[in-house]
Amino acid sequence: MRRGYKWVDRELARMDPETEWERMISLYVNHRVPEFALAMMIYPGTMHMMQPAVGAATLDHTGKLETKPHRRFQDGNDFLLAWMVDGVSSEVGRRAAERLNRIHMAIARRTPHLPGNFDDVDDFVYALVLLATFAHRLQISLGLPGMPEHMKRAWHHWAQAVFRLLERESGPLAGEAFPEDWNAMEEFARKFDSRPFEPTESGHRVATAMMCFFAERWFPAPFRAFGRDLTRYLAGERVCRLHRIGWISPGRERFVRLFLRTLFHAQRMLPDARTPLTERLRRTRRTNAQLKDLEPYQAPRHLRCD
Repeated sequence: MRRGYKWVDRELARMDPETEWERMISLYVNHRVPEFALAMMIYPGTMHMMQPAVGAATLDHTGKLETKPHRRFQDGNDFLLAWMVDGVSSEVGRRAAERLNRIHMAIARRTPHLPGNFDDVDDFVYALVLLATFAHRLQISLGLPGMPEHMKRAWHHWAQAVFRLLERESGPLAGEAFPEDWNAMEEFARKFDSRPFEPTESGHRVATAMMCFFAERWFPAPFRAFGRDLTRYLAGERVCRLHRIGWISPGRERFVRLFLRTLFHAQRMLPDARTPLTERLRRTRRTNAQLKDLEPYQAPRHLRCD
């Protein structure tokens, strides 16, 4: 394949999203998604997922997002790549689901003061809907076309398949209802987001820590205020006000939108990645010893996160 050739869209268009959705998601993520995009998905997405008070309290209790954010981001990447690149039905994908189930149940046992924190089916549905629709929702918010129909169908199959592998405290989710198609996923997210969630101190602490770490991890010191603005934009005004991490002025919002639109236009113009995302992440992966040297993490004192 000659350098500079735009080939991913052509390959995706040839595939059947009803039978080849795993291959479609793997190809798309491995050759279209940079590590920075995973970060943009994970941190603001987590802010959405912890809108329910019990979710924020659980994340605050574990402390991993605040004291071990490098490890948390690397672990999050491992789960996503297992399901998106290796495939939900692969041995790697199934083992990742089993590991996540064990982690959830272990945390549930250690938090008897938060009964049912891993038992609400809607929390699991919402998390997977957010992951599946993230790129589309972001593009639409920027006035861009969004996902083509065949990719919407593939992402719906992917989210539903991961959901079937997960377990809540009272049992497997395989027999529980999941939105029947892409439109139903979007409607579910709208209804979930419209619930009257209450602000919590836990939500504020964890959201602040995530926003600050995202800015520090991806932006040099002079641009970290912009990094925090980017995190806010990706989370959305309603979620930012819920967690009390502030919102951005109209001028700063326009600048963030310009930055994101430029990224999408650059992706459209530049050649599709020849080196798979899995290989790119392998080159920058930290060992356990390296991660321990970074823990417990403390945000620089000069960094304002309010």
